[in-house]
Amino acid sequence: MPTPPNLMASKDVCLALDINRSTLTRWVERGKITPAFRLPGENGAFLFYPADVDRLRAAAISAA
Repeated sequence: MPTPPNLMASKDVCLALDINRSTLTRWVERGKITPAFRLPGENGAFLFYPADVDRLRAAAISAA
């Protein structure tokens, strides 16, 4: 299933933030980033707004 044009798939978020999927999952569980949607199914993929990813990337850069 293709990703809607204004959303990012988990793999793209991980690449953009230079993190692995386990870290992304923990961040979602802790509320550090909130998915825009979760696809149906037991293991439905998360989809994220690019602005949320950009916010985290900017925070990481400013903290470095």
